[in-house]
Amino acid sequence: MQRRWLTMLSIAVLSALVLAACGSAEETPPGGSGDETHAPEHNFTLALDGHLTVGSDIPYPPFEFEDDDGNLTGFDVDLVREIASRLGLENADEDWISTNFDTIFQQLQSGARFDIIVAAVTAYAPDGSPAAETVAERKKRVDFTAPYYPSLQSLAIDTTQNADIQTVDDLPEGARVAVQRGTTGAFYAEKELTGAELVQFAQAPQMYQALQAGQVVAVFNDLPVSIESIKGKDNLEVVQQVDTGEEYAIGVSKENVELKDAIDEALQEMFDDGTFAEIFLKYFPEQDLPEYASE
Repeated sequence: MQRRWLTMLSIAVLSALVLAACGSAEETPPGGSGDETHAPEHNFTLALDGHLTVGSDIPYPPFEFEDDDGNLTGFDVDLVREIASRLGLENADEDWISTNFDTIFQQLQSGARFDIIVAAVTAYAPDGSPAAETVAERKKRVDFTAPYYPSLQSLAIDTTQNADIQTVDDLPEGARVAVQRGTTGAFYAEKELTGAELVQFAQAPQMYQALQAGQVVAVFNDLPVSIESIKGKDNLEVVQQVDTGEEYAIGVSKENVELKDAIDEALQEMFDDGTFAEIFLKYFPEQDLPEYASE
């Protein structure tokens, strides 16, 4: 009798262990076994759950633009999508919200429908430089990640009409020079190109159209944007590169420190493992890799 009772007890214990094992299997998150790696959990807030949404100023090639099939691409786009992937987030074309650059910082500060600003944003500038005051004002509104791109400005002209202009010092008094409103390039021009008449445009492509049409004598803008924008336009040429010591970074709300820290961590991983170098050299093959990145 005692042996029978012990046998029944053993069967009950074994049954409970089997059920417990089954229960554990059912608790495994959908999509894989318990041994698989799943997206990390974070404490930061997002405008759209599971997505990293971006405020930008599109088009601005080669940083943000649409390819021939209408898909969003560019240096900033590739960079953000790699960051999003490392944070376990989605970043589709629909997650990029194009808005006016001159109000983009106020929009993020006021709780706009995007999480970060990525638009070739100058976030660091040497003290005393034309952009320093502007950067300081931006930092009152938003925080910035570690820098990811050293910025150069440039002067572009139409060689068929103004071949004698090779530097900003050659600009005649009162020359009409196109700049993009709200950019540090425009602020630099306001301080340094004092003899020129600055013509402000809302978006970059309009400036080069005006240059081709003879409506302006030159365009003063970010070097890689000018290089990309004059492709296929044989009469347009970048005649001067201007080193300003400025650097781009990603803007994040001051209320979302956890997101900034997570992006900084992802960026550092990309700097260290060569992923950043691969993206950088894809778009800027003739430029030197920043010293903080490894191949």
